[in-house]
Amino acid sequence: MRYQWLKQWRGIRAAAMTLALVIAATGLARAQSSGPELDREYDAAFQELFRDPGNLDKSFRFAELAVRKGNFEAAISALERMLLIDPDLPRVRLELGVLYYRLGSYEIARGYLRRVRDTPNVPPDVRTRVEAFLREVDSRLTRSQFSGSASVGYRFSDNANSGPSSTGVFVSGVPAELDRQSTNKSDVNYLSTIQVNHIYDLLSQNNDKIESGLTVYGSRQRTQRQLDILFGELTVGVRHPYWQSWFDGASIKPFVLLNSVFLGDSYYQTGWGLGVETTLPWTDRIASTFILDVKREEFTSDSERPNAAGQTGYESALRIRSSWTILDNLQLSNRLEVINQTAIEDFNAYTEYLFGLGVTRLIDWKPFTEDPLALAWNGSRSLSQYHDVNTSVDANRLRTDRQWQNGLSAVLPLTDSIGMITSLQRTSTGSNINNFRNRASSATITFSYRF
Repeated sequence: MRYQWLKQWRGIRAAAMTLALVIAATGLARAQSSGPELDREYDAAFQELFRDPGNLDKSFRFAELAVRKGNFEAAISALERMLLIDPDLPRVRLELGVLYYRLGSYEIARGYLRRVRDTPNVPPDVRTRVEAFLREVDSRLTRSQFSGSASVGYRFSDNANSGPSSTGVFVSGVPAELDRQSTNKSDVNYLSTIQVNHIYDLLSQNNDKIESGLTVYGSRQRTQRQLDILFGELTVGVRHPYWQSWFDGASIKPFVLLNSVFLGDSYYQTGWGLGVETTLPWTDRIASTFILDVKREEFTSDSERPNAAGQTGYESALRIRSSWTILDNLQLSNRLEVINQTAIEDFNAYTEYLFGLGVTRLIDWKPFTEDPLALAWNGSRSLSQYHDVNTSVDANRLRTDRQWQNGLSAVLPLTDSIGMITSLQRTSTGSNINNFRNRASSATITFSYRF
């Protein structure tokens, strides 16, 4: 009787302590850390376990500290030794499955997780976690993985054609007046987007993967039909993890890209190029992505745009994007961009510098789904300096544009895969030449589906 009571007490202690270990293994795995205090605790726990290897509490304590240090192998050894003492500990098998999953040993992880799932009278919370990890393990063991999203929406803009805000312009350096029909025009448009991502696991020792992405965007105006747009872009690259001992999750991906644009009823532009993307998670809350690419862009002239071919040239871009999770429900992001565009006609060539900030707040929202409501603000400031004067506008002034953009958006989850997105945006472009000064405000509502 006394033995049964002791075993039950051990099971209760195991449940409480393994729950903490689940959190450590799943949520803090990237926060591998070390320090004098943690090192002392780890060494002391190891000595205690060495003196009393059959003590479940001491085994749990050592495993928890091993996870905090990022020493998953030591934690696994401690937990497997516990199963030799008492095989009737499903939560310990769950922990082993999680740890083997973190190490990338998916077949072994699946064996432990299935054993827990098939155990009678498994607690509901344990079964829920097991099913979630089994789905993730199965997806990792599948060489081809597809994901994506599709959305449809409606947008109103008070300056759909990006026309100048004023009727006063310059023509060959001489002030002139536009009629109101040639300035900004309001319009509404219907838009849709499809994005498909594919990952093919090469099953290499380095965990290399081929990543492909296809994006198709279409927009149809109600009245300004010359602005109807159809855009498609395909990117393919090989992602290679590196510096894993310093930055868990760091990777580099060389890629190639191909895109094309139809504007109005005619073919407008095509582009192709190559680049490299590097992802660096500095900590478990701060990460940066660096993208460097070069692409050739060729434009086609038509009756609506007789001078479009003069924009043909090369675009070279460096983009840096970072995010910082300040709190579990608050994230700060920023982006830096430097873009250099060449062109056949030098007055179309420019260099642009951009700095942007964003803040996202997550709010519990559970009428339909467990996913939170996301509220976001994004703003940016850019400077565009053109390389040569446009004599048909003003031969004495080299064009310089400065632009402010501000946007507010809300993502409302309706189900686990369907959401409603509303956004407001304000753009103000200043220029040293009146022809290129404009302001625009827009409101958009879209419905998206993730698959």
